[in-house]
Amino acid sequence: MTMKPVQLTLVSIAGLGAALLAAACSGTETPSDKNGAGTGGTGNASGGTGNGGSSGTSSPGGSAGTGTMAMGGGAGTAPGVGGGAGATGPSGGAGGTPPAGGTGPTGAGGMTGGTAGATGNAGGGPAGGMGGSDAGGMAGTGGSGGTVTGLHVQLDKTFQTIQGFGINTALMPSGKTFPVDKLFGTTGADAIGLSILRIGMNTDGSLTGQFVSEAKAAGATKVIGSCWSAPANCKSNNSVTMGGSLLESCYDSWATTIANFAKNQNLYAMSIANESDFASCASKGPPCTTDYETMTYTAKQMVAWVKVAGAKIKSVAPGVKVIAPEASEWIHAWSTLSATGSLVSGHPQSSDPHACGCYSNDPNDATELAKCAQKCKDGDGYDYGHWLAKDQAAWDSFDIFGVHEYDSQIAFPWPADVTGGVRTKEIWQTEMSGVRYWPEQGPSTDINNGVAVAGWIHSALTVGEASAWLWWWYQAYYEDDNEGLALTKSGTTNAKRYYTLGNYSKFVRPGYIAVEVAGNSDANVLLSAYKSADAATVVVVAVNKGDAAASPMIAFAGGTAPASCTPTVTSATDNLKDGAAVTVTGGVLAASLASKTVTTYVCR
Repeated sequence: MTMKPVQLTLVSIAGLGAALLAAACSGTETPSDKNGAGTGGTGNASGGTGNGGSSGTSSPGGSAGTGTMAMGGGAGTAPGVGGGAGATGPSGGAGGTPPAGGTGPTGAGGMTGGTAGATGNAGGGPAGGMGGSDAGGMAGTGGSGGTVTGLHVQLDKTFQTIQGFGINTALMPSGKTFPVDKLFGTTGADAIGLSILRIGMNTDGSLTGQFVSEAKAAGATKVIGSCWSAPANCKSNNSVTMGGSLLESCYDSWATTIANFAKNQNLYAMSIANESDFASCASKGPPCTTDYETMTYTAKQMVAWVKVAGAKIKSVAPGVKVIAPEASEWIHAWSTLSATGSLVSGHPQSSDPHACGCYSNDPNDATELAKCAQKCKDGDGYDYGHWLAKDQAAWDSFDIFGVHEYDSQIAFPWPADVTGGVRTKEIWQTEMSGVRYWPEQGPSTDINNGVAVAGWIHSALTVGEASAWLWWWYQAYYEDDNEGLALTKSGTTNAKRYYTLGNYSKFVRPGYIAVEVAGNSDANVLLSAYKSADAATVVVVAVNKGDAAASPMIAFAGGTAPASCTPTVTSATDNLKDGAAVTVTGGVLAASLASKTVTTYVCR
């Protein structure tokens, strides 16, 4: 949903993803070896953990066959620094059938995880009451580790593999600056470590995109492509702009053009349709902007099209991955609803080219869903993912589930009713920026916008489980807005969003694996975590949206806790500034987050 004029010198296509969801022409878990209290030993079974950090005492053995209830361990007294191992409980005598013991009270929470108590000898009678939790926290019943609670990084609960972060040069005018060494480099001032470049294909099959070889030399490991519109004579509206659908008579020829482009450009992946849910619509007024090359597909059309295009790419350009449906609004991937929230007071909804007539940023909004046109519920609207998944041949025809994040500016999770609720394809967010008539339109370069953009990325990675996240352009070339990652239309100073993207892209490297972050109760602090394939490095990215500083205690569980974590901060005054290493004590990182900041902790 990018906005660009139709008259481009070397570019025939008028605008890219900024046309996303815009009603206009612009498109658009938390894991810690934490200090939760562990449970004490079970009476007649295991030794309890020590109180207040001292060694635990054993639970008394069960008495022989009296039928009385064995007493539970007493509650831990004062908080301490992790209890030592509990002593081994003596064997119980031959028991009768006494009733199960009651649960003892919970002890105070310790500052660091305690050591698991030793397992007591088995008593002859049934288990006595459960001992109270000790102050240390990690001791479990019968000597086994208990479940960690509170804020922690769960290293053994993994999600998607990160493929990288990137930027577009498609539709970029000639003669502009594009500092590949800083964009794709990882060392030196202003280097942010991007690794993916996205280019475009014109209607005649030629390239729209620059700096391909330079980006590769500077560190871009993957180049992907997309296409905006087929030739006018292959479209229902006989125009390359204002939407219009691809005529079935041109399916084979257009698929061949796309496949040849993917082969000739030696691409890693190729999209078969940029923003299949958006039609440029200047005549409708805001939030629509300019008219540029667009072409739409209904859900049923996408199902038919991907089977032709996917097969053609696999035949002509084997090894190139196929991207679909690449909708401008993430919600259109999984719902017939269209986004709402534009800054146009009389038109808060997105443009809705398929005229489904229902709007919400909640895919489960029953009230709005009831308003959706029946034709859209029958496949002549959006909801691309559900329709593709219902047709196995279509589902097997593409590799990467492509989306954009315009308009609603949030990600949506993989639905429970698709492939059993288990994500079976990588998700790539291939274009996002701040466009006219939608929040964060700009032009702005401040930390508030930088934090907002970090929130977009956080949502995509944690809610949407995206493996890749790409920005639109390096600079805003036509509209005076926030389409540029670094520069506004007439700007000369890098925007804070450039650096807050860097808080992710420079440190969360290709091949890293997202892990769970659980127990975060601070709504102003967004936390995500990732580990290297060999688990030697853990990266925690913390976004503090609030006006006050925050000091979360982040524990590590499910693996070996790092020895220390080094922070890199972007704030109102600092750009990716490295700080002193912070020692991880007792498996817990004492994080320090100033207000309105993005901080990356690299832990080893």
